[in-house]
Amino acid sequence: MVRLALAGGHCRGQRVRRAAAADDSGQTPGSAAALLLTDTHRLLGSALSTRTVEVLWLSASGRGYDIDQAGVDARDRLRLIRDVCEERLREVAHRYRHDPPPPRTDVRDVVLREMREAASLLTDVEISPRWKPVPGASALAAVEEVVTDVDADLGFRLFLRLLRVASPFITHEQYNCYQALGRRFGYGEHHVAETLEQLDITL
Repeated sequence: MVRLALAGGHCRGQRVRRAAAADDSGQTPGSAAALLLTDTHRLLGSALSTRTVEVLWLSASGRGYDIDQAGVDARDRLRLIRDVCEERLREVAHRYRHDPPPPRTDVRDVVLREMREAASLLTDVEISPRWKPVPGASALAAVEEVVTDVDADLGFRLFLRLLRVASPFITHEQYNCYQALGRRFGYGEHHVAETLEQLDITL
């Protein structure tokens, strides 16, 4: 969903195609599209309301793409991302068959606990405070729905992204807990550090 949040843009599909083609140097061609497709399918197949998906999008991107201002339905945008990813996979990995792993539920309670302990960092902030702000409490509630009803892995990545956008102070203890959770999800060595790199970490 971090890739999803960055796949906005006012040129229809252009930025989505870049995100779908953004394979790291050591990855098999199509890896980025496959990961993005998995997140997209999870959200499209969920019972989340369109408004919740919209809040997720606006908050995780810091209003980098105002889908509401542009009159774009959040689920229609997800369908566009799905179509672009499938097109990319047909081009570079024609044998690929979409068979994602089951949603992570084994660490759901741990993710929810960390989010609730960090709630005070986010509930009083506003995402994009100078332009149609999104209340931090609404963003956090939307992410909690993802953790509870969709996938704890996707929800945790959205939570990290929300911290990056809101830029609160976090403690070393919190940071270390997020690193430990990232390892349980199998993230790369620097994933959490790079997502939170600009945050101030207090003693």
